[in-house]
Amino acid sequence: MIRNRLPSLLAFGLLALLLVWFLPHTSGLRYGLVVLLLAGAIAVPRVKYTLRRLWYFPPVWGLVLLSMWLLLQLFWAWYPLETLEELKGQWLKGGVILLTGAAVAAALQQRGAQGFPALRRLSEALTLIMLLQLVDYARLWWTQGILPRDAVGLFGFKTELSYLANLLFAMCLAEGFSRLCQLRSVLPVSRLQLVISTLAAITLLVVAGARNGMIGMALLLLSTAILALFVLPPAIRQRVKFWPLLVVLAVPLIGFLSWKLDPRWQRLAETLPYAVNSAAHPSWLDSERYPWPRLSDGDLVEISAYERVAFLTEGLRLSWQYPEGIGFTRKAFSHAVEAKFGLPSRHAHSGMVEWLLAMGWLGFALWCAVLLWLIQRGFHLLLRRGSGLGLLLVCVVSGFASRMLIENITRDLTFEWFMLQLGILWICVLHEEQKTSF
Repeated sequence: MIRNRLPSLLAFGLLALLLVWFLPHTSGLRYGLVVLLLAGAIAVPRVKYTLRRLWYFPPVWGLVLLSMWLLLQLFWAWYPLETLEELKGQWLKGGVILLTGAAVAAALQQRGAQGFPALRRLSEALTLIMLLQLVDYARLWWTQGILPRDAVGLFGFKTELSYLANLLFAMCLAEGFSRLCQLRSVLPVSRLQLVISTLAAITLLVVAGARNGMIGMALLLLSTAILALFVLPPAIRQRVKFWPLLVVLAVPLIGFLSWKLDPRWQRLAETLPYAVNSAAHPSWLDSERYPWPRLSDGDLVEISAYERVAFLTEGLRLSWQYPEGIGFTRKAFSHAVEAKFGLPSRHAHSGMVEWLLAMGWLGFALWCAVLLWLIQRGFHLLLRRGSGLGLLLVCVVSGFASRMLIENITRDLTFEWFMLQLGILWICVLHEEQKTSF
């Protein structure tokens, strides 16, 4: 009796897990649900068989090789005990969560299932998170007068919320574009639900003043316009011939809203030269010892942009000094800066910099190879098999890769969320590739 109800219980459990993922003080509940979902999914018939098929999936071997490299680094890691703890607490945990996502998706992807049930649960959870967060923003503004851009949200900081909003927008865009092109659907949801989800994602990005999220949304729209103009087969391009025009109208509107709602843009262009020339303007290292540079009007540089670009610049320079990596640790940038300048530093605001210094160039190249293979597979599904899942896979993976440049999303809950959805997408890809191409 329980075994027959397992898929329904797993669907509810996955939704619950996603909803509590970023809530504070829920780590025990979160990882408890991960264990229960993994155990329950494996008990579903044929799930083990599906998971064994993943061994023939090239990204799995890429991650295995990367894991072996990270273990090999222990022989020259600067802080071996710290690296070992980080491997257990971050990398191994991420692998288990990826396996959980794949197992649950395989359990829900039973014969006769419409679309991809695990992706539907993911979109429902993201929509609820957006709506609940908007309500929380309204509460904070009404009761305490705190504007959304200055608030710590119910579901985390602006970085996490911006990433989640971009993910939901990508899912809605992939589904809407698929329906417009008459490709195979990704989400079996009504038009009303699709509209609500899209508006919720856009509204959160606007009211929170999430600059990187607005950029991500504009890039997603531009990428679909390029597909509609140059990449898709001629027969499909005819169905979306007005799409590029809509994008041309939408992207400037997004830019205008971001410019008006976020005054930081007005100082960005003059700030960048100071940030790139970080050696001559070392305020990123110690702002008390080296005061912030001032612009031509006497105002301070835009500190957020200055720090991100300066950290990126210095991090790349340091990575050339330590191409073998210093060992897998979340403090890689801080350790490298302290070794060179004798002063401690915060994290680099860039997952790419942190992993370049931690994994070394070989390790980071293996990670990039995994992501590039997935992007290539997404294009194959889209162009050769007529599946909207391919567009979603490209958007999700390229979105995470691009955010690694300017945000430290390669650790903790954001990285684990990415691994969970990656496991879900892998199973969806395996299922979709069983269908015939058009």
